[in-house]
Amino acid sequence: MVGRYVGGPALALRAAKAAIDGGLDVDLANGLKFESHLFAALFGTEDQTIGMMSFVENGPGRARSVGH
Repeated sequence: MVGRYVGGPALALRAAKAAIDGGLDVDLANGLKFESHLFAALFGTEDQTIGMMSFVENGPGRARSVGH
Protein backbone atom coordinates (compact mmCIF):
# COMPACT_ATOMS: atom_id res chain seq x y z
CA MET A 1 0.00 0.00 0.00
CA VAL A 2 2.84 2.42 0.73
CA GLY A 3 4.73 1.42 -2.41
CA ARG A 4 3.36 4.33 -4.39
CA TYR A 5 5.03 6.75 -1.99
CA VAL A 6 8.53 5.26 -2.28
CA GLY A 7 10.73 7.73 -4.11
CA GLY A 8 8.07 10.41 -3.73
CA PRO A 9 8.39 13.84 -2.17
CA ALA A 10 9.98 12.83 1.13
CA LEU A 11 9.79 16.30 2.67
CA ALA A 12 6.08 16.65 1.89
CA LEU A 13 5.35 13.15 3.15
CA ARG A 14 7.30 13.86 6.33
CA ALA A 15 5.30 17.08 6.81
CA ALA A 16 2.02 15.24 6.24
CA LYS A 17 2.96 12.65 8.86
CA ALA A 18 3.97 15.41 11.29
CA ALA A 19 0.63 17.17 10.70
CA ILE A 20 -1.28 13.99 11.44
CA ASP A 21 0.79 13.10 14.50
CA GLY A 22 0.85 16.66 15.82
CA GLY A 23 -2.83 17.24 15.21
CA LEU A 24 -4.11 14.29 17.16
CA ASP A 25 -3.77 15.92 20.56
CA VAL A 26 -4.97 19.45 19.80
CA ASP A 27 -8.25 21.08 18.84
CA LEU A 28 -9.15 21.60 15.18
CA ALA A 29 -8.10 25.28 15.03
CA ASN A 30 -4.63 24.56 16.41
CA GLY A 31 -4.26 21.46 14.25
CA LEU A 32 -5.06 23.47 11.13
CA LYS A 33 -2.64 26.21 12.21
CA PHE A 34 0.12 23.61 12.68
CA GLU A 35 -0.64 22.08 9.27
CA SER A 36 -0.55 25.52 7.67
CA HIS A 37 2.92 26.21 9.10
CA LEU A 38 4.22 22.88 7.84
CA PHE A 39 2.71 23.49 4.40
CA ALA A 40 4.22 26.99 4.16
CA ALA A 41 7.67 25.68 5.11
CA LEU A 42 7.64 23.38 2.07
CA PHE A 43 7.48 26.29 -0.37
CA GLY A 44 11.15 27.11 0.10
CA THR A 45 12.34 23.65 -0.93
CA GLU A 46 13.80 22.28 -4.14
CA ASP A 47 11.13 19.56 -4.03
CA GLN A 48 8.39 22.19 -4.27
CA THR A 49 9.96 23.85 -7.29
CA ILE A 50 10.55 20.59 -9.15
CA GLY A 51 7.26 19.04 -8.06
CA MET A 52 5.10 21.98 -9.12
CA MET A 53 6.84 22.32 -12.48
CA SER A 54 6.58 18.58 -13.07
CA PHE A 55 2.90 18.56 -12.07
CA VAL A 56 2.10 21.31 -14.56
CA GLU A 57 4.07 19.57 -17.32
CA ASN A 58 3.02 15.95 -16.63
CA GLY A 59 -0.28 16.13 -14.75
CA PRO A 60 -1.59 14.59 -11.53
CA GLY A 61 0.14 11.44 -10.31
CA ARG A 62 3.16 11.92 -12.57
CA ALA A 63 5.03 14.72 -10.82
CA ARG A 64 8.70 14.18 -10.10
CA SER A 65 10.41 15.04 -6.84
CA VAL A 66 13.91 15.20 -5.46
CA GLY A 67 12.85 12.64 -2.86
CA HIS A 68 15.17 13.47 0.01
